[in-house]
Amino acid sequence: MQLTNHLDPEDWDEFARFVAEFTAEEIQELAQSIKGEVWRPVPDTLKQALQQEGCPEEGSDLLEVIQDYRHNIRPYRVGNTHPRFFGWVQGTGTMPALMADIAISAMNSNCGGRDHGAIYIERQVINWCKQLLGFPSDSGGLMTSGTSASTQYAMQIAMFKKLGIEHKQKGFFGENRPLRCYTSIEGHSSIIKAVQTCGIGSDNLVVIQTDAHNKILLDELEQKIKEDLEQGFKPFMVLVNAGTVNTGAFDDFKQVRKLCDQYACWMHIDGAFGAWMKIAEEPYHSLSAGLELADSLAFDFHKLMYVQFDSGGLLVRDEKFHRKVFTIRPNYLERHGQALAGGDPWFCDYGLELSRSFRALKVWFTFKTYGHKKLGQAVTKNCQLAELLAQQVEHSPYLQKVSEPVSNILTFKIKTEKDPDRHNQLCEKVVSTLQLAGDVVFSLTKCHEFRVIRASITNHRTTEEDIIYSIDRLNQLIQAQA
Repeated sequence: MQLTNHLDPEDWDEFARFVAEFTAEEIQELAQSIKGEVWRPVPDTLKQALQQEGCPEEGSDLLEVIQDYRHNIRPYRVGNTHPRFFGWVQGTGTMPALMADIAISAMNSNCGGRDHGAIYIERQVINWCKQLLGFPSDSGGLMTSGTSASTQYAMQIAMFKKLGIEHKQKGFFGENRPLRCYTSIEGHSSIIKAVQTCGIGSDNLVVIQTDAHNKILLDELEQKIKEDLEQGFKPFMVLVNAGTVNTGAFDDFKQVRKLCDQYACWMHIDGAFGAWMKIAEEPYHSLSAGLELADSLAFDFHKLMYVQFDSGGLLVRDEKFHRKVFTIRPNYLERHGQALAGGDPWFCDYGLELSRSFRALKVWFTFKTYGHKKLGQAVTKNCQLAELLAQQVEHSPYLQKVSEPVSNILTFKIKTEKDPDRHNQLCEKVVSTLQLAGDVVFSLTKCHEFRVIRASITNHRTTEEDIIYSIDRLNQLIQAQA
């Protein structure tokens, strides 16, 4: 199919049929792929060819472009749609959100602002999040690309809250008392990136040890804050975890809130996936106790809400201050009258992006289709499968748990190999072998001197059979190396 009429099709009805057939084939391929290989490597020859191919000067028939995609791109998925993908923390995508993605592209809405339907859907989704996650009705927030971006925004807001909004003009370079922020050793790398790129410097990120349950040590946190005050630093922010990336652990939010109030610190919760325990069944629901006490909460929909990438969110208790930090309205963006330039406040007033996609529609389709009760049941099931995985590890003659499953994440090691170097080599080998065979995707992390296997159950398609099969394959590989 040629598109020659000023980039549009000449026959819109024909093009609609063409797109419908394309979409149907993609869905059929997705259905097949979740029964096949989890992952396959991109051939070196293809990598080289893609790197060397120049930008086309002349166009091609759209069907040829599609065939190129299906032959050279689609077979090499990352694998997160597959029920035996347990690597990192990556969601699966929902079918309603797939349809929403088509609508998003067709509408092509810029959600930076102005007065149009997409803005009201994002406001509605943010309101739903406030209700579900326990934030006050007068708090604020926005959709982001993910928790990394949300954390960056929260840190910027916290800096101005501590030093004063006038520093938007003055800058921070006149401050002779460096800001200090605090997180546990289990804090996500996005925190380091935020402190570095916000100008605080990672030397001013104080890393606190954790207890036997991987929770931040509150006594050590308070002691470090006191020491920093005595040395002339300015403690301003404590970043805690609703689901640590390595073990899925939750900090004690109520006690952290007390410390933040006592020492005038901003309390931020990284709830990338763990925030959604708030809608899960017990005992997982109780993990989120105190989540609503945060000054800011970062979370993702593209993890345990299973929505397609990218789709994250940020809630901020002080909506008015949040807006003060980011609002800039040059003359070409001034509101006037009740027409399209109205609709205040704009979402660009809450973040860096003036041009923003209609991410909220994917969440809206998903929540409207399933309801939060059914989504909460899916979160519960993922956590229960993590418990089943722990049981399978416990019964294995070759494997040993490193941590108990708190939510949906489990880490474990190879107990038959005591030497750290040999253990790490074997651990990496079996995980790589499973990936290259297309059987199972686990990821790796570190516990002391040991590389350990990490499984994140973040897939609504995963079954008990997938868990049992995956541990059986690990046992077979380790046994073969004995």
